[in-house]
Order: sequence, then structure tokens, then C-alpha cells
Amino acid sequence: MPPVNRVWMTDTRSNDDPNDTDRAATDGGTDETAETPIEADVVDDVAEDETVPRDGLVDALVVLNASLIGSHSTYEREYEYVTVDGVRGYVVDADVWGRLREEHDLDSRLAAAAQRAHTAQTERLLAAADDDRTTIDAGIVVGIDTAEVMN
Repeated sequence: MPPVNRVWMTDTRSNDDPNDTDRAATDGGTDETAETPIEADVVDDVAEDETVPRDGLVDALVVLNASLIGSHSTYEREYEYVTVDGVRGYVVDADVWGRLREEHDLDSRLAAAAQRAHTAQTERLLAAADDDRTTIDAGIVVGIDTAEVMN
């Protein structure tokens, strides 16, 4: 997997233009998936496979990401992980996702889709790190900003 460069952008376009959404999706504009460590194509595939609205899945991932950023040190102590390009993938048990669903009161379909997106992204990170696991029960990905990554 090639390095992923994430660019944080501010959308200064007017909300009055109905074409803004189309432009954002096609010209590298602001896609809220950039606010999460989940790649846009993973989100697209999972939303389609799970038949959930892409926007709803992205919203759930953004909310989860904010929570997970503050908790990654807990996962770091308790689970195996890999770090690739500033994104850490934790191999977790399914119980973790049960707790996340309860803590965030997620719709069951969106929660299942979010879990699947995190797990798929974790599997990609494992592959990029030449980890020999091809599938896992559950995963969590968190963008990290530590001295370890910056060196």
C-alpha cells in the first residue's frame, strides 16, 4: 500500500451552490473521510456492501474517530498493532465494538458498517506492514501523532 498523504482542507465555498457536493467528490475537495483514518474507497465499499447511506457511515466514523483518538493508548497497552504512515491498526476482539456501540448509541446497521470499515482498514495496514494475518475478527484504526511516528 503506497503512503497516503492526508491533506486537511477548509471548505470555503457557499452552501448555496448545488454543484458543490459533486465538485467535492471529484476534484479532491472536502470529503469528510479525510477526518478519519479510513480510506475513502473502504468507506465506499462498506457502505455499498452493508447498504447503509455513505454520509451516515462517514458521520459515524467521524464521531468514533474523535473518541478513539483519546483512547488509543489504552488499545496500545491491551492489543497487538501495526503503524503505517501515521495510522495505527489494532487487532481487537469483537467485545470492543460492543462497548463502542453502547457508548455512542449507534444504529445497529451503522455500527456494523463502522466495525467492518475499521476492520478492513486494519487488514490493509497489516498487509502493508507485511504481517502474515490476512483476516482478523475485528480491528480499530486510529491516526496518531507521536514522537515515534515523527522520527
